[in-house]
This record gives sequence, structure tokens and C-alpha cells, in this order.
Amino acid sequence: MTPQKLFHTTNLKAATALLTMGFKKVAISRMIRRDGKESIVYWFEATNADGLQANVVFDGMTTGGDKLMKSNPESPINYMRCFAANRDELVADIKATPRMIEIEKDGRKFAISENASAEIKKQIAAMI
Repeated sequence: MTPQKLFHTTNLKAATALLTMGFKKVAISRMIRRDGKESIVYWFEATNADGLQANVVFDGMTTGGDKLMKSNPESPINYMRCFAANRDELVADIKATPRMIEIEKDGRKFAISENASAEIKKQIAAMI
């Protein structure tokens, strides 16, 4: 019997790349540490059906990303790394952008920032 070779990571972006590249997910473990924080570990088979090694994907998604970009700019790993970074940027933009509240009265619509001051809210209320 051949022993099963596994790869594990706590890096969600690397785990997502591994799934995208056809690595079989074996398990996920969640643990509450003594400091009260949670650790999540993603476990995969170490090699995908094409013979690609999980540690190569992990390296390209993490510390070896810049080196991979220079040596193999068309690698799918580069695209996944850029996708993940762009997604993070957009999520940060969303979190930094105040929401607008839509108010409608008599067929007229107004939008006001959720973070508007009490004074601005009073002025808008007086206009409606």
C-alpha cells in the first residue's frame, strides 16, 4: 500500500488556488487555541491529477510569487494571486465606503450617507 501524501495550509488564498487547480481536498480542521483564536487548516493531496505539486502552488501564492512572475509570467498561479489581491482591494474599498440610505417620499428619492451628521439629517428631513 502506498502511503498517502498530504499538504496542509492555513492560507485561504493558497487553499483556494489548490482547489482551483484540481487538488483533492481531504479535510479541514478547526481548532480553538489557548489564546482563544481560531486556526483553520486545509488539507489536500500533495499532487493533483496533472502531477503538479501543492508546495509549488503554495510557494507561488505566497513568498515565491514575485519570483514566479519574473520567471513564468503566464503561469496560472500568477493570475490567481492577482485575482486574490484585487479581491482584497475591492473588499477594503467596500468596507471604507459609507453606505447611502435611500429615502422616498411622494415619488421623490433622496440618498443620504449613513454616516451623515445629525444636522445634515435634520436639513434633509426639512426638505422632504
